[in-house]
Amino acid sequence: MNDFQQKIIDIIAKYSPVWLVGGAVRDKLLGLESKDIDLVTYMKPENIDYILRENGFHPQQIGMRFKTLSLFEDGKRIDIVSTEDLGKDASQRDFTINAIYVDPLTEKFYDPWEGSKHLKERRLQTCGNAQDRFREDPVRILRMIKFAVKLNMEIEEKTWEEAKNQVTLLENISKERVSSELAQILVLENAEKAVRLLGEVAYWDVFVPELARLKGIVQNQYHSLDVWEHTLAVFRGTPQDLFLRLAGLFHDVGKWEVASRECYLAGRLVFKNMQYRIEDYQIIGTRGKRELESKLKPLAGKHIKILGANLDQFPETVQFKRILIGENADRGLTFVENGKRHFLNHEKASARILEDILKRYTFSMFFKGAGQKRERSLLKLVENHMQATLTFMPEFRDEPSKRSFRHRAAELVWNISWDGRDFELQNIYDFLVLWKADFDAGKVHSEEQNSLLEKIFKEVITIALWQNENLPKIEWGLCLSFASAEGLSGQSFGKFKDFIRTKLMKEMTVGLSEVFLKKAFAEFNNLDK
Repeated sequence: MNDFQQKIIDIIAKYSPVWLVGGAVRDKLLGLESKDIDLVTYMKPENIDYILRENGFHPQQIGMRFKTLSLFEDGKRIDIVSTEDLGKDASQRDFTINAIYVDPLTEKFYDPWEGSKHLKERRLQTCGNAQDRFREDPVRILRMIKFAVKLNMEIEEKTWEEAKNQVTLLENISKERVSSELAQILVLENAEKAVRLLGEVAYWDVFVPELARLKGIVQNQYHSLDVWEHTLAVFRGTPQDLFLRLAGLFHDVGKWEVASRECYLAGRLVFKNMQYRIEDYQIIGTRGKRELESKLKPLAGKHIKILGANLDQFPETVQFKRILIGENADRGLTFVENGKRHFLNHEKASARILEDILKRYTFSMFFKGAGQKRERSLLKLVENHMQATLTFMPEFRDEPSKRSFRHRAAELVWNISWDGRDFELQNIYDFLVLWKADFDAGKVHSEEQNSLLEKIFKEVITIALWQNENLPKIEWGLCLSFASAEGLSGQSFGKFKDFIRTKLMKEMTVGLSEVFLKKAFAEFNNLDK
């Protein structure tokens, strides 16, 4: 206990008995440190407030229901609750391990619910009737899971059953309070166990069904785990950081939506109501509308056969892969024998779904740095988490590539790190951490593959440091005069400048010349053609 906490206790003790209770007592009995303390006294809140202010302190009232007075100093917090009956106060607390009272002056204990005994037994149970405790404050369901995992405790059967029965009551709790508890849960050392417990208590089913439905989705031959177990393996591989834990937990949340089986589809191609259709199946692209326009528009009205992927959850939809020339074109859909299992564009679906999920919470409040900006970075990370695998596939397959490793790596680093205004080194760090966790999850790699990954990491980091250092060194004077001579100004000049900046960073040079600018300008003009 520090001087600030001791001084508050001494002031209150002059007027009324005072007890330490809650986490500080619990942690002390477990041999753990606790920077915050909870106090209980018989004095009324208004009297406590008056006395503390007379002594130069400025307590704040926290919570409308429980009327807690709180004091803060140097990162330390003291919460003070008033009661007329210590036994009544104990009966309203959440768990027995948090209802152990000690007189800070005499060190005598008051333990009406045998919390000390339960601590030794590693048993977590509510004070009295579990149904009443959870109905009083449903957030206690989340706290139950937090304590069970953090303190390695077994949840008592009645407490567990009532938590499952009452979990839907969390819909009435502010998203700020729920987010606060989940933010603490997800950064626990053994947070995977907590995620599983949240699943068993049906939290995910009720509040994040997009995550719960990943269970049982079979993956392709490159994975030994289903999507749910793979997700937990990736989650397990991330450090105790909320941003990265959320990235790991939701990076594949879109796989349910895009899970598919390789198939053939043959019949007359029809374009109607802005849709391409063959027989009773809608054809969608995997690379945007332009792909379908360029590949299918010339064939409208003809009898064709395509290789595609039939969506599990939307069986009347087929993702287009390519036209099959000279193939037997009998009508209808047939699955490819031993065909591939696909999750085409799952990363984009995951980012879109995650964006919706994040609206239910206030996790940005708990990110380090600018919360809203980090939330956008989280969505970008999830949307692009497959880019390293695609970029360096030639290296892992020991195949040649039309583009040099350095150029591909520089392009990847720039796309991940540049947010349109600033170069964020943190983005590439987050990207590499998630890629490593995804790379390792549920797979066994050879020493050669692991060495290759390590080599790529070093090269990527070197390139990221180069771009970060050299981006400010670009001299824009020549570019400005060139653009003026070409009649570029305002928005058109801004777009050209962005193009030049990107080109320089991908080519890892900061030297501008007339030759470079002329070539770049020709490329720039061809972008929309």
